[in-house]
Amino acid sequence: MKKSQREIINIIALVIILVIAFSISNLFNKSIKEESSLRNTQNANPTTTTNEIELEVKESEETTYDSEQYTDLIINDLASSEEEINFSPKVAFIIDDLGYETEVAKKMMELEFPVALSILPFLQYSEFIAEEGRKNNQEIMLHLPMEPSNSSANPGPGAIKSYMSEEEIRQAVRDCILNFPYIIGVNNHMGSKITENREIMEIVLEEIKGYNLFFIDSITTKDSIAYEVAQEMGIKTAVRSVFLDNENDMEYIKGQMLEVQETALREGEAIAIAHSRINTFYVLKRMIPELIKAGIKIVPVSELVK
Repeated sequence: MKKSQREIINIIALVIILVIAFSISNLFNKSIKEESSLRNTQNANPTTTTNEIELEVKESEETTYDSEQYTDLIINDLASSEEEINFSPKVAFIIDDLGYETEVAKKMMELEFPVALSILPFLQYSEFIAEEGRKNNQEIMLHLPMEPSNSSANPGPGAIKSYMSEEEIRQAVRDCILNFPYIIGVNNHMGSKITENREIMEIVLEEIKGYNLFFIDSITTKDSIAYEVAQEMGIKTAVRSVFLDNENDMEYIKGQMLEVQETALREGEAIAIAHSRINTFYVLKRMIPELIKAGIKIVPVSELVK
């Protein structure tokens, strides 16, 4: 090969090497620039990337925490609900002096909450009211007449009198209990002279116990020992908390209903005694929903005897 030809080949090879070197250099510089640009972009907005990472971590942590917290809340709610059920205040109503008439008595027994119908014995409508009350799922009680301290007050037929012999007292109690059906308990009608007398009350309560009835002391005298004696004898018993209608005035009865509410909220339970009066019926129908809104449960009186 001639010298001139070799020189041409060398020049061409050098050009090729230079072109290849230039291309490699451009690629390398481009790579460096892209990496630098990416770094600059990340440096220009470092918070976003960091926050996104932190957010993902926090979301994961919060999801776990919320789940645990939700479980705790369910447990707490269940415990709270159980406590409310077990310890919610309770009120029971007894309607006294039934047996004289039927118009108001029917209204009372058709109330949409439990009331105990306490019926006087040997009256014209005693048996009828017991039958109708039972049909309306209301509890039936004997309103046992007893001699009051005021000798001018008449307790009505079948009354227990202080001058009676023991056998006369026992027979009188039995007759009253058997006068009408479905009796589950007894409370006293008048009786301030009897409920202060331990000896007589023991005789009366022995008969009541023999029929497996509960006894509620109406507390017609502050010196009554009837409740105490019933407890000693192992009879299911309770005491009256509030008289609703000693005055036949709607405003007075409303005030007494507020007293029932306060007593129940303060003491956990209350027994209210009312009479078969139209004003009492209207107040009960209007104000019972207010007691329920206040968190008070209206229960049968048998639920409050112990």
